[in-house]
Amino acid sequence: MKTIQIADKKVGPGERVYLIAEIGSNHCHDKGVVKELIDIAGETGFDAVKFQTYDPLEVFSGKITTRDVHYEKEYGFRPWWEVARDHILMPREWFGEMFAYAKEKGLHVFSTGHSPADIQFLMQFDQPVFKVASLDVSYTDFLAHLGTFQKPIIMSTGMHFLGEIERAVETIKNAGNDNIILLHCVSNYPPAPETVNLNNIRMLAQTFDLPVGLSDHSMDNYASIASVALGACMIEKHVTLDRSFNGPDHPFALNPEGMRDLVKGVREVEKALGSYSRKLSPQEQKAREMARRSIITKEVIEKGMVFTRDNLKIARPGSGIHPKYLDIILGRKAKINIDKEDLLSWENID
Repeated sequence: MKTIQIADKKVGPGERVYLIAEIGSNHCHDKGVVKELIDIAGETGFDAVKFQTYDPLEVFSGKITTRDVHYEKEYGFRPWWEVARDHILMPREWFGEMFAYAKEKGLHVFSTGHSPADIQFLMQFDQPVFKVASLDVSYTDFLAHLGTFQKPIIMSTGMHFLGEIERAVETIKNAGNDNIILLHCVSNYPPAPETVNLNNIRMLAQTFDLPVGLSDHSMDNYASIASVALGACMIEKHVTLDRSFNGPDHPFALNPEGMRDLVKGVREVEKALGSYSRKLSPQEQKAREMARRSIITKEVIEKGMVFTRDNLKIARPGSGIHPKYLDIILGRKAKINIDKEDLLSWENID
């Protein structure tokens, strides 16, 4: 499986898990909030921050209301596209400033676009990668357009069956771009643990021979951290300063403490995964001398006595004769007097 280069970082098997802090709609229409989230993402060890870019009337029917999406209590009875315009989307005039600020903090920064017009807007910021949202997996005209830019493409796969994902991947490849990273995703906010289906990470990797990660909307970090052991090469999580803030994505997003916990957990699991080959650390090699078993005398054995199961035992430490040689020793005689509870050695066996 190939690795994908995103600016100065590699994504794929054997590489550090690439961590994306999705700011998205959690900007609270406050530049200070956005910059604080960028600061925390950089301080805690995320690799990238991500925004959202779309024309709400291009993404939503004008007839969808807050009642249809169950947000009438928060925003009153209104067309949902108006709420997206006024509350969900970060103002486009902020993008240049926020992209520059994130880069100053050493972070990659990009935004999810949903149409060719969105991509045209985002190209001015020279983002290192494109992100395809789950809702656009079936939007093949857009995918074909995106593939022509020859930038890496991250594609979430929520709500789509395998054949639909295959069609999307082939559409991008047919446009001349095979630098694709798939994200397993469950498009519930948040999903119940029994619906997360992390084994899809391995399935998608084996099916498409592409790097696979996880876009996780869970309330906690368990699924994200566990995904690393299943081969996830990238993790995307929404972030917020406070889950109690008003907005659709705050309740399941990671607060600063959760962000720190995610990075720590992922990096610890990466260390723990180690090598596929069977290797013992120097510490474990040393433990072998004490913690394994050897052949030891149970009683005083005088010269000429025969070794039997009654006068020998298998016990710690492990620095003597290996237990696998017990049958070879049984029936042979002691060459010298041997004290009780002594490690047996070949020199003392006739």
